[in-house]
Amino acid sequence: MNKSISEPTIPPDKSLVIFDGFCILCSGTAGFLLRADKQRRLFFIADPGLPAVFPSGASQADALRGESIIFIRNGNVFSASEAVIEILITLGGGWKAFSVFRLVPRQWANFIYRYIARNRYRWFGKRDVCYMPGSFETDRVLILK
Repeated sequence: MNKSISEPTIPPDKSLVIFDGFCILCSGTAGFLLRADKQRRLFFIADPGLPAVFPSGASQADALRGESIIFIRNGNVFSASEAVIEILITLGGGWKAFSVFRLVPRQWANFIYRYIARNRYRWFGKRDVCYMPGSFETDRVLILK
């Protein structure tokens, strides 16, 4: 059963991935991360719940809207290419090798990231309804009331 929440209750040693649940690329990536996260460090929430996950209110959430993937770990908010790199590093194991991409100038990495993000619906498509988790992933996909 999905965990319905009015405010996220993420254990302190876990992290939160906020993704566009209508984007096929983004929701497919979320599904992949759920399967790849063997240590179960990641929790997920689809973008419609975005303002509720920021304790400082909607202003920070509104500023990040449209990024397609946002990552929150230990109170730090990562977006765009930085979020992708930090998520992969958090998976641990061989995924930590992606830390080498921290050496790429953020401006370049974000340019590529935003180019893909702007075109994601055209290239990969858009769902008619928001992503819903499969039976193996329901305990880590949070649904806001």
